Amino acid sequence: MYKLSPPVVYVNDTVMANDSYRERVERVVAALKEPVEPIVYADEQLPALIKDGGLLAARRTMGTMEEVRDPALLFNTFRFDGKEGERVKWLNEQGCSLSGQTAHALLGGGAFSWACYNQAEDPNRNDKVCRPCWRIHFQNGCVHKCLYCGFGGLLISMVNVEDYCRTLGQLMERHPWQYTYLLDDDGDPPGLEPELGCLGPMIEWFGKQENRYLIIHTKTWNTEWMRDFDHNGHTILVWSVSGPTQSRLIEPLTGTTEQRIEAARVAQDAGYQIRYKFKPIIPVKGWREEAAYTAKLLFERTNPDVISLCCFMWMDVDDMKRRLPLDQLDPEFLKVAEDQRDEVKDTIAKPFPHRVRAEIYDHHLTEIRKWNSDIPVSLSTENFRMWSAFKDKLGYTATDYPCGCGPQTVPGAPRLVDHPFKAAVRNDGGVIPGVVG
Repeated sequence: MYKLSPPVVYVNDTVMANDSYRERVERVVAALKEPVEPIVYADEQLPALIKDGGLLAARRTMGTMEEVRDPALLFNTFRFDGKEGERVKWLNEQGCSLSGQTAHALLGGGAFSWACYNQAEDPNRNDKVCRPCWRIHFQNGCVHKCLYCGFGGLLISMVNVEDYCRTLGQLMERHPWQYTYLLDDDGDPPGLEPELGCLGPMIEWFGKQENRYLIIHTKTWNTEWMRDFDHNGHTILVWSVSGPTQSRLIEPLTGTTEQRIEAARVAQDAGYQIRYKFKPIIPVKGWREEAAYTAKLLFERTNPDVISLCCFMWMDVDDMKRRLPLDQLDPEFLKVAEDQRDEVKDTIAKPFPHRVRAEIYDHHLTEIRKWNSDIPVSLSTENFRMWSAFKDKLGYTATDYPCGCGPQTVPGAPRLVDHPFKAAVRNDGGVIPGVVG
């Protein structure tokens, strides 16, 4: 487990009512740097904790804060009673103005969310290539301190993994087209393990499923504890990897470049399928040399089945400048982003214009191909214009590429046979509790 000094630890009374859940929390608390006496609370006390206790006060972009402390910890249970919407409505009626995954997690909901990517209801369907699927959630928040991220300040961890897996099984039965399930795209699951004792049981549960796979997307160094689980090849670990400058100065408390690749080597040695995403690629000074170094190192030490590329994006240049240390950025690329705002005004793939992102992808692809001429390489959450420009270089199109965490990319990363936007059909029918959206 990461060595943490949370300012406070909250435990929902539903956790304390169950011996095994309470023991999980006690193991985490015992592993903290300094002893912390947990505060037990009930749902009815949440409005006061939020408004008067500052529960979410540190949920801000970390690069905008003078000091980034370890997050407060909050332990809760999924209720799976179908009433999470009612509870969120109640919370807002108390003047908390809270929505999304965080609101649901605080109230025992949000276990599963429907990602409608590239379907009719997706507002970004013409500007972002991603696959519609079910996303699964067990934590909300992160112990890492990436400057560009807003998921610090509070880490909400659920503890009733056995109930979770049973309900997830119902969701799987209704969606035979989805083979892989990405866990916690708004968190980093290994941070509290193995003391929390939830990720291991989930790994072993997936190991017993037929043609269903768990995907853990992470920046962690913490995988040694994963060696002895019966995963049966049904857990895939995907590392967001970055060069040394970015990993050390912009993504504090994550694994460094070398530590992430070593963590991947440990997982690979234990039989897990591993993958990498160069994501988000931030053009720091010397980024070309660092991309070359990172590509060489990961192929020297590991054997991934797919690599994805994604530039830093989803915000305008002014927002980027608030979040990142400008003295670390390549001044030429920063100037281009400032001077060419109009070119990217109609895409979410900003702040860097098309030609800049293309140059970054070309360079990374060249460095990857120096070491492996056959591994599938894809673009992650890029727009259709970029996919059109790179489909011949990559050998894939926007609808058949194997990606790092998509719902059909099983181990070995084969080319997709079915159209991913058409094969995905939502069929929960409102009968699966814990669903958001």
